[in-house]
Amino acid sequence: MFYNAAQAQCCLVMGYDAAGNRISRQVTTNCIEKRDAVEVQEVETDDGVKVYPNPNHGMFKVIVNNIKETASYELYDVNGVMLLSGKLHNDETEIDIGTTAGTYLLKISNGDDVISKIIVIN
Repeated sequence: MFYNAAQAQCCLVMGYDAAGNRISRQVTTNCIEKRDAVEVQEVETDDGVKVYPNPNHGMFKVIVNNIKETASYELYDVNGVMLLSGKLHNDETEIDIGTTAGTYLLKISNGDDVISKIIVIN
């Protein structure tokens, strides 16, 4: 008997802007690609929240403009499990989530405003 094996491999390549938003997606075949994340020192968007550095190695800072007394944060993993929560301080809040590489969602509540940011640990 004669057996013929075929193998197909596809890669999904994503492009992101400095704020962590996906701006492109491309499917390619038979690819092996490794890219190092470029560290962004500080990004401020029109929502008045700075998160830096992002990507990081498990520790980052959050600054919120016009912070309210009740400002807080919650950090979720990709499965929606809340890992950390706490109060945001007037100047800046440093958050240490350890060294587990991955993508996380940071939810910031500042009064009636709720802002979400994607955090990347490499």
